[in-house]
Amino acid sequence: MNDTIVTVKGTTTIPLSIRRQLGIEAGTQLSWTTRDGVIEARKKSGSLNAIQRHIRDRAGTWDGTLSARQLLKKTRP
Repeated sequence: MNDTIVTVKGTTTIPLSIRRQLGIEAGTQLSWTTRDGVIEARKKSGSLNAIQRHIRDRAGTWDGTLSARQLLKKTRP
């Protein structure tokens, strides 16, 4: 079992082992529910991971005038 503490603002940290197991990373959206006194958090369907967001944010940015090297330099974080 993994224990965490809830802060004054109501935040907590999801243990790394659980984040890795479920593919939860910065920006992942969670849906929260309660059932019979138990809190449940689920990855929101359609939630994009960091790579998917990066690609979507830059989709359509190539206008054909940049070289491949210039394009990569422009799109890498």
